[in-house]
Amino acid sequence: MNNEQIMAALIACGSVRAAAKAVGCSETTIRSRLNDPDFRKEYETAKGAVLTEACDALGARLTHAVDVLVEVLDNTENAATVRVSAADSLLRHGLRYIEMGNILLRLDALEQRTNGEG
Repeated sequence: MNNEQIMAALIACGSVRAAAKAVGCSETTIRSRLNDPDFRKEYETAKGAVLTEACDALGARLTHAVDVLVEVLDNTENAATVRVSAADSLLRHGLRYIEMGNILLRLDALEQRTNGEG
């Protein structure tokens, strides 16, 4: 078993047990690789790249998702419950987006103050 196979299995399977089964080795083998700092760093980098790619793919579809919800909301032929559900989704997710934006702005301001003091 090489590191790339183990890394790919860990990323694809999400657990040591499932990864060990997928590549046909023991959990102990995988755990020992994860205890190796070089392997762990490479694994974390690869996992981060997968997460970034997934986030980019989601981000690219956000506008379409919002457009679909607006279409459902605006279509008066849809049942009221369907339109209310679309409105609720827009409001809930919009609020989360605004809250996250505000948190990020505050975090940036704190980081700038902290870096300015150092």
